[in-house]
Amino acid sequence: AKRVVFLCQSGAPSQIDLFDPKPELDRRHGDEIPDSIRRGQRLTTMTSEQATLPLARSRFRFARHGQCGADVSELLPHTARIVDDLCFVRSLHTDAINHDPAITFLQTGSEQPGRPSMGAWVAYGLGSESRDLPEFVVFVSGGVAGDQPLYDRLWGAGFLPARHQGVKFRGGAEPMLYLADPPGIDRATRRRMLDAQAALAGIEFDRFA
Repeated sequence: AKRVVFLCQSGAPSQIDLFDPKPELDRRHGDEIPDSIRRGQRLTTMTSEQATLPLARSRFRFARHGQCGADVSELLPHTARIVDDLCFVRSLHTDAINHDPAITFLQTGSEQPGRPSMGAWVAYGLGSESRDLPEFVVFVSGGVAGDQPLYDRLWGAGFLPARHQGVKFRGGAEPMLYLADPPGIDRATRRRMLDAQAALAGIEFDRFA
């Protein structure tokens, strides 16, 4: 593959409601979470005041589909038709019990912020086809009332050179700020302005580098 489109659907339904049925969870529905599972982990703020911590099975029915026999729930009827063209990875796990560290782990391999993102590592290893284009780009959802559930650090470069971080495309008529010429400024004038800024930046770099 020469191109990859990675969809990070933060806030999507749990995998146990989509493509990863848990027969043991069905059998233990309503039982208290055993100490062997919790292993002394702290509780989240949302559950710290609960008197009990019962296990809960999925509320949705599963069936096997395609020649591969993939388990898919009733929530994904269209996906169920193309399971032979998909690869389901069900062997991963994390110790994180909250959304943010789990998403950070998914994107960077670490629950702690600051590590290079997946895209940054790929860009670092493979390079870019053009010096004038980003090594990878990020499209974000608009959310409700402009909210964005993903943080910019999830496509950051961490300790790698900054050129390996993703470039976020915004929604609307101007996906990237400052690419269009300002009103009343022609291209030649804008070129001179940018060259002057680059020269000033070069002077500062020489002073402090």
